[in-house]
Parts: sequence; C-alpha cells; structure tokens
Amino acid sequence: MLASIRPISSDSDDAQRDRLSNAVYKQLKEAILHQERCPTMLLQEAELSQRFNVSRTPVREALRHLLNEGLVTRNGRFYEITIMSNPDIRHLYELRTALERASVRLCAERASTASLDKLQDMVDAQAKAAAQQDTREFVSLDTAFHLEIARLTENTFLYEQLVSVHDKVMLVRAQEPLALTWFDGTLAEHERILNGLQRRDPNVADAEMHYHLDSVVRKHLD
Repeated sequence: MLASIRPISSDSDDAQRDRLSNAVYKQLKEAILHQERCPTMLLQEAELSQRFNVSRTPVREALRHLLNEGLVTRNGRFYEITIMSNPDIRHLYELRTALERASVRLCAERASTASLDKLQDMVDAQAKAAAQQDTREFVSLDTAFHLEIARLTENTFLYEQLVSVHDKVMLVRAQEPLALTWFDGTLAEHERILNGLQRRDPNVADAEMHYHLDSVVRKHLD
C-alpha cells in the first residue's frame, strides 16, 4: 500500500493542473523511494486517481515525469516501479563514483569551515539514527551528506546530476533489505571522507570517497 499518500483537494480550475500534478508527483516519488510500495506492483491511473482524489490527468502527468526520470517503466497500459539489474547498478555506480570523486575534490577546495561543521552535524545525526536503528532517518541523512558535499562545490550542474543519480540509488536500496551492519561501515567511511575535507586535502578526500563507493557497490552486487 501507499501508506504515505494523502488525498489532494481537487479543483476544477484548469490553472490548478500543474499544482495537482506536482503534488501527486512528489508524494508518489516519496512512496517509491522509501520502499512504501512493492517494486513489482503495477501503478494504475484509476487507482491513484481515487487515492489522491484528483482526475486522471494530474496522475498521468506525474507518472510521465517519473517515467522520464527512469523511476517507473511502462507495462502495457500501466506503469511499474523500475527494477535495477546488476548491470544497471554497476553502470549507475560507475557514474556516481566519477561525479562524487569530482564533487569531493572541489568541496575540499571551496567549502567554508562553517559548511564543513554542518557536514559534521550530519554525520553525528546519522550516528544517532544508527544507535536508534532508525533506518529511514539513517538513509535520508546518508543522501543528505553526499548531496551537501555536491552543493558545497558551488557547481549547479554537478549538484543537479548527483540529485538525479541519488534518486536511482534510493531505487536500488528499495529493492533489497538494508542490514543494520551496514550502518557502522558507512559511518566510519563518512568520517574518513569528512576528515579529508577538514584537512583540505582533496587527494585524501577523493581516495576515501572512492573506497566508500566501491564498498557500497560491492554490498549491492554481492
């Protein structure tokens, strides 16, 4: 079930179509990326229209947006959540690794000390989430850590590409159970990446990011 979906107040004014479509898109994407719908379950316009309390048009537009992002695929008249194959995962992480290694090197050179303090706060919050076995918060902070590094590069193009990549990373995670033992290794690797940034050493930060992403993709593929 899509437990997070809330009915959206319908409006007959055509000018509200984009607003409704965007609201459906955001809620449906959130549900998909946080494992709140079975990856093999079909997405039907009629069913989603009833759940959101809107016409089929904004649902159809939201699904097309998700299709363009690669988060759903067409299955006849229906849509279904994309399932990433092992080659897909490997190719995704080849791209992610290239982008994140560039990102962390630029961050080491450009980020302010205050900005790096914010990254430390994220790692501390992630450690707290791990201690509480709060998987959703841990994963959310994991994504935030990597995207904050990208944002601190001040390179909008790089940041936008990594936002798209991380959506697909969440899709991979939604396909498989996340072992709690993954927490400790991830935290240690984030600390080492952050240490390289705090030392303003792009070579160390790059090497630690490379090791981190290599270990992550091995976990997914093994």
